Amino acid sequence: MHIRRPQFFAFFLLVFLPVALMMWWSRPGAGASGSPTMAAVPAAMISEPTGTPTAPPATATATPSQTPSPTATATALPTATPRATSTTRPTNTATPLPSATPVDRTCPDPRPEKPIYNRNYLGAAPWPTPDPAGFSPHFWFGPPLRTDDAIRLNSSYPYGYDGGERYLLHNGVDIAGGLGTPVLAVADGTVVVAQDDYGELYGWRCDWYGHLLVLELDEQWQGQPVYVLYGHVLNFMVAVGDHVTQGQPVVEVGVGGAATAPHLHLEVRLGGNEFTMTRNPALWLPPRGENGVIAGRLLDPAGHPWQGVQITAAGPSTYVTWSYLDDPLHFINPDDRLAENFVVGDVRPGRYRILLTVQGVAYEAFVEVEPGRVSTVEIVTAPFKTPTPRPPATATPAQTPVPEATNPAGDTATPEATTEPAATATPADGATAEP
Repeated sequence: MHIRRPQFFAFFLLVFLPVALMMWWSRPGAGASGSPTMAAVPAAMISEPTGTPTAPPATATATPSQTPSPTATATALPTATPRATSTTRPTNTATPLPSATPVDRTCPDPRPEKPIYNRNYLGAAPWPTPDPAGFSPHFWFGPPLRTDDAIRLNSSYPYGYDGGERYLLHNGVDIAGGLGTPVLAVADGTVVVAQDDYGELYGWRCDWYGHLLVLELDEQWQGQPVYVLYGHVLNFMVAVGDHVTQGQPVVEVGVGGAATAPHLHLEVRLGGNEFTMTRNPALWLPPRGENGVIAGRLLDPAGHPWQGVQITAAGPSTYVTWSYLDDPLHFINPDDRLAENFVVGDVRPGRYRILLTVQGVAYEAFVEVEPGRVSTVEIVTAPFKTPTPRPPATATPAQTPVPEATNPAGDTATPEATTEPAATATPADGATAEP
């Protein structure tokens, strides 16, 4: 067959050449360098890189999984922080220790002797002044005894008095009660002392109370702890560390120490459990029914207190009390806001006339007593009449030899004659103003 040259080239380009090319490409190993369609073949090779990336994610996962661990430890640090906070509790519990540490509980040997208390005597130092912010009654206490009768205070032996020279200076109040009468917690608090005082000093001397119980109240006053002491008690119903509530029986009325008959001795101590820190309980025990309380100040113009002066409150009823005595250790303290130096407790409401005599001069003042309140009165006397409060101490030795030298008859002058000039320093009521 005769094929024309142009037709041959067309046949070659269109048929033979494509077939030849296909056969060549289909041979083994041909074109491995390039065909994009064969990208599926390197899939096995991708498994190698896949192994490599797998490790970083594993490392990455491990890193976050370990990161919370430190976070967990960090969380433990706050847990430790509350423990650090709990260290404040020992600090709080230790707070009373510094105030308690200086208190010497050693029994004095020999026993102290009763000091001389001066009546109708002007104190050497100025008395504290009332708080200008005023006074709010702190009648916090409930009844201290479980009894059907009214609570009766011994008015002849009030706080700051010695019972007419019969006793030592009183640092509390005495409440009538039969042997074994239940004694109640006057307020919520914690028992800090429950024992005898035979070998430890809690009062004026050891074996002063016989047995005593002391509560530290939950509530403080002006940032100071308040302690209530029960003296001459028996049959403890609570122990040190127990928390008690108001009205809970804690002990029973007993007799012991300086007591000569069963009764309850009650003290209020402010700022520390010390005999030198007492306050007048008549300002803490609420008056009965509609009654009130009189708190007074008896001073000279310079603000010095008159001590041991008898004071009468005459009104709907008549009451007698005495201004606070003093002793060498100054055991008697006024209320921090009232700065009183005498109190008439549990007074029927109404208008009262306050009567007293100092150095032969009679004084009076008036006060209105309101139910459940503290009524205040202040009496300022004339200045002290004698410039030197101790004339007999210098006069007696100086005049003793004079009669023997000047008596022409040879008789010795009597002691009465030598001391007679000292009568000028004696107040009109017969009680000396000499220390």
